[in-house]
Amino acid sequence: MWPGGRRTADKAREDAMDEALGRNSGSSGLLATVISAVALLFSAYTFYESVMRAPELAIYVPPRIDYTDPDRPDSPFEVFIIPVTLANDGARTGTILSIDLKVTNKRNGDTKMFHAAQLGPWGIQPVKPFAPVALSGRESFSQAVQFFPRQGESVARILDLEPGHYNFEMTLQTASAGGVDFLPAAKIKPLVFERQAGQMDYRKFTGTATMAMWTADYKPSGSRATKQQE
Repeated sequence: MWPGGRRTADKAREDAMDEALGRNSGSSGLLATVISAVALLFSAYTFYESVMRAPELAIYVPPRIDYTDPDRPDSPFEVFIIPVTLANDGARTGTILSIDLKVTNKRNGDTKMFHAAQLGPWGIQPVKPFAPVALSGRESFSQAVQFFPRQGESVARILDLEPGHYNFEMTLQTASAGGVDFLPAAKIKPLVFERQAGQMDYRKFTGTATMAMWTADYKPSGSRATKQQE
């Protein structure tokens, strides 16, 4: 064996070991950097979802709603009693200022406008007027809403005496709290749904009684925010 041959071989093994360790150290550093970046992105996403996400309001109504005309045929005063659920899927507060309801008689095309006037089942006392509803992030609100005709409506009674089908369009007038310019509040589409009614019988309206209106498939209706405001 050449003099110094063993030392040369040992030195070569040491150099190879050092090089391997250096490479492993570089891989470990890269892995740590990737993990830190992922953690940062997750934290940013969590902050957006829990603090910054704009209000995203949704509205739902059940398959059955109620109708009453307590003033009888000679002086119609129609009221729709609709259980409404409002939900905010965003993080920031959204406020429902008012709710408008347009009812269309599918037989003759007549339309009549109503507004959210009172809360609670029909005939419950004391009366609780409708007031703006502020929903914090991930919060919901459920209540029966009584819709009264707007003043000056030209159609005295939108429901026929005979059975029929009617279209409803419910629109929320909203405001957002704590807005951010680059994160505008999402825009909710009007909720459009159809309900049918049976034969009108004014004896059903004695006292606090109401008449049911329902959807043929008995499925609830809902509308939610789908796009950003321009």
